[in-house]
This record gives sequence, C-alpha cells and structure tokens, in this order.
Amino acid sequence: MKKMSFRTKKPSQTGQIAKILAETVIRGGDVICLHGTVGAGKSLFARAFIRSALNEGLSLSVTSPTYLIQNTYEKDDESDTMKGVQKVHHFDLYRLPDEKSVMQLIDLEDTFSNTSVSVFEWPDRLGSLIEKAENRVDVFISASAEINSSKDDFENKFGAVHEAHLLALDYESEEIDNDDDDEEEEEEDDSNDDNHNPKTIRTIELKPVGASITERLEESLFSKKT
Repeated sequence: MKKMSFRTKKPSQTGQIAKILAETVIRGGDVICLHGTVGAGKSLFARAFIRSALNEGLSLSVTSPTYLIQNTYEKDDESDTMKGVQKVHHFDLYRLPDEKSVMQLIDLEDTFSNTSVSVFEWPDRLGSLIEKAENRVDVFISASAEINSSKDDFENKFGAVHEAHLLALDYESEEIDNDDDDEEEEEEDDSNDDNHNPKTIRTIELKPVGASITERLEESLFSKKT
C-alpha cells in the first residue's frame, strides 16, 4: 500500500488526523512511529493521538517525555477502553544513541503487548526492535511555509474540527514540538512554532506496515475520496 498524504494548515487539523487514526484505525498492540525533523509537529500529533485514544480530551495532561524518555497513560475505567487499548506509551528516543540503550531502558514486553499502543518519536533508535510490532503506522510529518493559497480540501474530506482538545492546539503557547531540542535547536525551533507563524503548513504521510493495519487503513476515512 502506498503512503496516504494529507496537508494541514492548522495544528488542530493535524490533531484531527491523529484523532481519526486513534479512534477508527488503531487497536491494542499497534505501534505509531513518528518521523520528522525538529519542530515538524511530532509532539503535537502525539498529544492529540493520546487524548483521543483514551477518550480523555483536555482532562488528560499530555507532556513530552523529552528527559524521561517514556510517559505512560492508562485508562481509569478498563471497561471503557477502545478496541483493547488499556494504556498508551509515549516515547521520545532522541537522546538515546542506539538499539542497545533502548533495550536497557524500556520494558519490551509491556511496550509491545496487545493491550497497549506505543507511540515513538525518533523511532530510528529502535533498530531491529521495531520488528516486534506486527502492525504499525509510520507517520511522516514535515512543515513548511505556505507559498500560495491553493485549495484547502481538508474539511471536505475530514469535516470541520470541533473538539476542544484539538482546537486548543491552535492556541497553546507551551512547547508544541520543542521536546527533542538541545539549547541551540530550541531557539531555532521556536521560529517554526505555529503560534509565531500562522501560515505554517504540514504534510502528513501515513504508511502502514502489517496486514491487519493496512486493511484497517484502507477501510477508514483516510481512503475516502473527496
């Protein structure tokens, strides 16, 4: 299956892509790998995904695991879990040099269990460990300045964004994707924050790996033709 590609002009639209993925495609045992440069929008995507996967909205505080490496979020009411998802692991592997260091710090059994969903930023650090995920989605995010006012068909395909936790992404002034910066990169990344540059657009590409996740994506709203 080829990559599915979408353009978003607001952080809330990027969050809408994450929400649809979390609520209609992902099941327990799946893995999300977020690819992109510093400031591309990986943490923004992860925040919307985690809140949506656990159906928590703004009541769930999702912070970046920049220094902790891993944050885990669990559903309080196990009877209300969505599609077998009892917890979501959020990893930021930016500061880990290689696969060996990852193995020393994370619980592989829990990370890839069929009741968990794991979200990885900088997944290249996983090396061969990524093969433990039978079904995953590689999400490639890139950000650039808008050059022209080309037709915006996002709402035609996905509808307007209404959820408070997604709309909040348009206004949050806290770190959106400064999670993996060192001091020099952090200063550079600030100039790419949507709060400073409202014309930033993102290209989001979804590439499934695994028979089950591929089938689910093909049957999802992402495959709908406008």
